[in-house]
Amino acid sequence: MAAWLVLGGWLAVAAGGDIPGARPGDDAAAAYEMARHYGGLTGAALDRQKSFGYMSKAAELGHGPAQVDLAFMYYNGNDRVSKDLSQAFRLFRKAAAGGSVIAQCMLGDFYGQGLGGTPRDDKEAFKWHRLAASGNDRCSPKSQYALYQAYAAGRGVARDTRTAVAWLERAAQAGNPVAQARLGRAYLEGDLVPIDLEQGKAWLKKSREGVAPHDDEEEGAHDH
Repeated sequence: MAAWLVLGGWLAVAAGGDIPGARPGDDAAAAYEMARHYGGLTGAALDRQKSFGYMSKAAELGHGPAQVDLAFMYYNGNDRVSKDLSQAFRLFRKAAAGGSVIAQCMLGDFYGQGLGGTPRDDKEAFKWHRLAASGNDRCSPKSQYALYQAYAAGRGVARDTRTAVAWLERAAQAGNPVAQARLGRAYLEGDLVPIDLEQGKAWLKKSREGVAPHDDEEEGAHDH
C-alpha cells in the first residue's frame, strides 16, 4: 500500500484511535507513516511531539524501522526527547533481534564500549558486529572494521592477523575511510602486510576523497 494511502487512513481516524479492522502489522506501518508525516518528511506538516508519539506507538507494535528511528532519537537526544542511552539500547536490541543490520551494528558498539551502563562484553560486541558485517547496510563497513580490530587484538575472538587483514581490506573496499587510511598506513609501514608504497599511498589518497579533515581518524570518526 502506498505511503499516502496508509497516511490518508490515519489522517481520517487519528482522532479516534486505531484503524478499524487493521491488523497489528498494518497498524504499526500506518503509525510509522504518521510519524514520518508529522516529522516533516512529506513536506505537509511538522509537529515533532505528534511525530514522537506515533513513532513510539509504531515501535511498541514491533515495527523495526520505527524501533531504529526511535532508538536514534534517544541515542542523540533532541528538543523533544532527552538523551537516554539505556532506552536506545533497549530499542536497538529489539530491532536487532528482528534482523535490523544497523541495530546489530549499534549493539556491537554498545557492548564494545559499555555505552549507557551496558556491561562491556567483547564477545557480545564481536557477535553483533559479525552479523552486521555480513549485511548490506551503510553501517556494515563500520562493523567490518570493528572485526578487523577484534581479530588484530584478540578481543572477543582468538587473535588471527590473516583474518584481521581480510576484514580490513573488505571494509576499505566497501568505502570506509577509516579502514582505507589504516590499510594505507599498513602498506607503508609493513604492518600485517608486506610493504607496498604504491598501495599505501593509493589507499591514503582514497581515504581522503569526499571526507572532511580528520574524518579518517580511527576514534570517533563517524556519527551514526
